[in-house]
Amino acid sequence: MNINIDNSELILKPIESSDIDGIMIAINEKPEDLINAMPWIKINRKIKPQIINFVLESEIQSNNGEINLWSIKQNRTNELIGLIGVDTMTHQGGDLNFGYWVKYSFQKKGVATIIIPEVLRWLSKFHESKILEITVNPENIPGLATCKHIIRKIKLDEDKFEETILEHQNRKVLYHTYMFPLENIFGE
Repeated sequence: MNINIDNSELILKPIESSDIDGIMIAINEKPEDLINAMPWIKINRKIKPQIINFVLESEIQSNNGEINLWSIKQNRTNELIGLIGVDTMTHQGGDLNFGYWVKYSFQKKGVATIIIPEVLRWLSKFHESKILEITVNPENIPGLATCKHIIRKIKLDEDKFEETILEHQNRKVLYHTYMFPLENIFGE
């Protein structure tokens, strides 16, 4: 299901194999951002086959209702500018893990701030899950700032989080996991 973003040039479309080239273009803008967004990527292996597997598996899981993953696109050009979605791979006992990634040339332009509330509203209406997690590397300053903005917007304490240790690239990295209820997320 597409999600149209009111008063915006953005649209969210379920991920599909035709997004692979757009994802690769986005990755090539600033490859080091990939590790923050997709810590499971093995940087010592070719990236494109891993992205192909990710997209194809996500497309199947999305079609089966197991996850929700959308490509973020500019409506008039259909340019892929990021990904946003939820899955059940949680770290602190929540029902869903929420993640997003905006390519470098569109960062710091309010894209995540615009789309995240729309996705959260959609999830609160169409998903039975109760607790959502956002896990962010505190060294990912733009990601942390966006996460805290959303936490403040839903009137929760931005300093309340659980520490999560994730392993990627054969090292343990400390993350912050923010948990919040999905019901009535914006008082709606």
